[in-house]
Amino acid sequence: MYRLFALCSLALLAGCAHQPAAQPDAPGFLAGLLHGLIALVSLAASLFWDVRMYAFPNAGFSYDLGFAIGFVFSLIVIMLSVMAQIGGLLTRSH
Repeated sequence: MYRLFALCSLALLAGCAHQPAAQPDAPGFLAGLLHGLIALVSLAASLFWDVRMYAFPNAGFSYDLGFAIGFVFSLIVIMLSVMAQIGGLLTRSH
């Protein structure tokens, strides 16, 4: 019961958060797509240097949509390449 109350309170508080208004030169869909594609590389680089994965402030929904599409596409490419390597190892005749 207390966990549900805490979760609902947190959700209501998070709903109050807002982003500043987008500037005319704010990153949009294509920048989000690129940032999503290189997100895993940016994550690894952020461990060693001051690198950000996500542009802020951005154009809002269009940037978020591009980022999500790019990130999912990069995960699919990585998974397919790993599956091809594993499949090649399993189907290789000795």
